[in-house]
Amino acid sequence: MAQANTHPKQFIGLNLYPPRAQQPSQQELIDRLMFIQANESAKCYQENIVRSVADANIGAIFGWGFVPHHGGMLQFINAMGLEAFITRSRELAEQYGERFQPAQIVLDMAAKGEVFSDD
Repeated sequence: MAQANTHPKQFIGLNLYPPRAQQPSQQELIDRLMFIQANESAKCYQENIVRSVADANIGAIFGWGFVPHHGGMLQFINAMGLEAFITRSRELAEQYGERFQPAQIVLDMAAKGEVFSDD
């Protein structure tokens, strides 16, 4: 028995966003979501949009539901290590565009051996 078409009549036959033959891995999708958020949070910290590392971390968890077991956006960068974060960000930027380039503050802190901290 054929399955009933549940799409509105005007959408029948449209294939506006056909899936690619080769799909990205689950880890690739996770990295894209995590790294863009972490990088934007670093930029917010750099531009004093958030006043502290704690504000950025707690704001991410309670504000938009960032995965709490990572401790927040900036803690995600710390836990990964700034150099590793920079390397993966650049790989993502090469494949998906400039928006994945690491924030200047991450580059500067890595060069000085610093981490995101309110101490």
